[in-house]
Amino acid sequence: MENSYTTKQGEAVLSLLKSRSGTHFTADEIVAALMKSGVSVGKATVYRHLDKLIKRGLVRKYVVDEGVSACYEFITHSGDCTRHYHLKCSECGRLLHIECKYLDEVSSHILKNHGFIISPEKTVLYGVCESCREGKNA
Repeated sequence: MENSYTTKQGEAVLSLLKSRSGTHFTADEIVAALMKSGVSVGKATVYRHLDKLIKRGLVRKYVVDEGVSACYEFITHSGDCTRHYHLKCSECGRLLHIECKYLDEVSSHILKNHGFIISPEKTVLYGVCESCREGKNA
């Protein structure tokens, strides 16, 4: 296990991700949010701390599309993203983790009829969450 030594900047990165659990951030968004809160940090430093947090099992890295910046998310105590699906709000960026028997049936159908296995941990459906539709996040 990696040594637990941490810096003020490392704690700031972790604190930001924890405080917005369920939200994905790019490294650029982390730098901007920390700068806004008065913490001066460079992108290389953010990447270094993210790599440490990933190795410690505290942060998950998502790469949605090639050529698009990776996103990072704090892993909550449940932390298991291999048995449920993800809904990502295009408006507020919130990521919802859902277990859905219907999507399980769709996954089974795709395997049975098309010979293709869906990876729930990498499956993200995009749309607009209930709060944004109702204008609560405006």
